[in-house]
Amino acid sequence: MTHSINNPCGISDKYRERYGEVWANLDFEVAEKISEEVFKTDPMNTLIGELCIYNQRIKMTYKDLINYSKSMNILMNEAYVGGTKTDMFDVRVKSQTFTLRRHELRKLSETLVDASSAALRAYELGLYL
Repeated sequence: MTHSINNPCGISDKYRERYGEVWANLDFEVAEKISEEVFKTDPMNTLIGELCIYNQRIKMTYKDLINYSKSMNILMNEAYVGGTKTDMFDVRVKSQTFTLRRHELRKLSETLVDASSAALRAYELGLYL
């Protein structure tokens, strides 16, 4: 069973219609088994899971999560300061470019931050067995 950060199957039709399918299906699925030993010896290169965006799955290591969560947070802040609701933003994630609206960019940023912090907390609690 994969663990999901956003649980897209639990999003109601009302929110799917309001925010769109890209927003509703954006998710991060945590890998089924993350070895505690691998995370302990080489945490930055440990595969944490997959980012699901535009029906594509992008494998993410812990280092990727940290880097992309910081860069998406900066881009999101710039979008909310100077942009409008209808503006589109090009986002590059591991050699793939996606065009997102402001609210989709926000959800992407929040998803990456949540996945990064969840991975670290799970390791601290000893859940990777």
